Amino acid sequence: MWNNITGQNEVKEKLSAVFGAGKTGHAYLFEGIDGVGKDAAAIEFAKLLNCTDVQPGNNACDKCDDCIKITRFRSDYFKLVCALPSAKSDESDSDPVEKLAAADFDEYMEQLALKSENPYHHIKLTGANNIRINSIRDLVSKIYLSAPRGKIKVFLVSEADKMRQEAANALLKILEEPPKNSIIILTTSKVNSLPQTIIGRCQKIHFEALKEQDIADKLFTEGNYSEKQVKLASRLSFGSYSRAKELLVSGIEDLRKTALEYLVSLLKKDFAQTVFISRNITAKNDREKTRQFLFFLSIWVRDLIRVKASGEANSENLVNFDLAERLSRLNINFPNSDLFNIVLQLEESEKLIGQNIQLTLIMVNLSLKLRKLFTS
Repeated sequence: MWNNITGQNEVKEKLSAVFGAGKTGHAYLFEGIDGVGKDAAAIEFAKLLNCTDVQPGNNACDKCDDCIKITRFRSDYFKLVCALPSAKSDESDSDPVEKLAAADFDEYMEQLALKSENPYHHIKLTGANNIRINSIRDLVSKIYLSAPRGKIKVFLVSEADKMRQEAANALLKILEEPPKNSIIILTTSKVNSLPQTIIGRCQKIHFEALKEQDIADKLFTEGNYSEKQVKLASRLSFGSYSRAKELLVSGIEDLRKTALEYLVSLLKKDFAQTVFISRNITAKNDREKTRQFLFFLSIWVRDLIRVKASGEANSENLVNFDLAERLSRLNINFPNSDLFNIVLQLEESEKLIGQNIQLTLIMVNLSLKLRKLFTS
């Protein structure tokens, strides 16, 4: 049902109207920031197109055999394409999932089960950096197979910006000569990374950032979190439900506190403490934890920029709304810190995390640079 999608009323109305008019296109591009429901909407649209008991308001019933199979990624009329780890060969057009190593296959199935339970779940597979040419070849081999009367085959290419040029070229051939009774839906948060030839052959649908209250309402129904935790995660998410969920799971208050302790150690020129915190954050080479730590650092610094610009710590304008007084004191005690260049250094360090560079080295080098930029 469209009720499974948080917010995005314009998108739901548009897709519902397309279905009601019987004028579905052959290719759609769902674009918007991560975690706003692009994949989730594609799954719901696939269910609606194949539901055997469509409900009033153009809603899929969520109960018929086709709806259930699509939800569980077991339908002959719905195929998910995403980035996969490399396999031994990309020569054939057979399903690349079947060629994964045993450990990679098990991880893929675990991630698929999580997305079945929560369509907002972001599939993360070890070593999966690109959508492989073999995945598109498999799509091509399946899209031309006939489907029973009244059924629509839907192919969801999640994070389509991860296609390399050869994969994009293979997909373009299908978009140029689309077969009947099939729809390709591309989702991306980096629309400008896609070739213009592909963008031009899709109907583009923009997904807005979610409202803070919509994210909070969804989080309250899904976990045993305090009101403060939910409010903080919703504000820190900047419109992304998935980010808010990840922040809660990772321990939002502890990470935020550690980030503040790190900043204070820099401001007090306690470099031994700075290095100690850096090493704890990068222990076990946890790239996601390190990335989130830098995110929290950036939020603290951006809040300081807001305080400096306005001359006061107004909690309504701050992400760290509950610590406005602390931010005010930091601004008064360290008025000459080069906050804009500090943000740039944090962004550069975040980019390095995706490369094959030791995390501790990234953090220690960052600390040395920030120490010079934080001045009283």
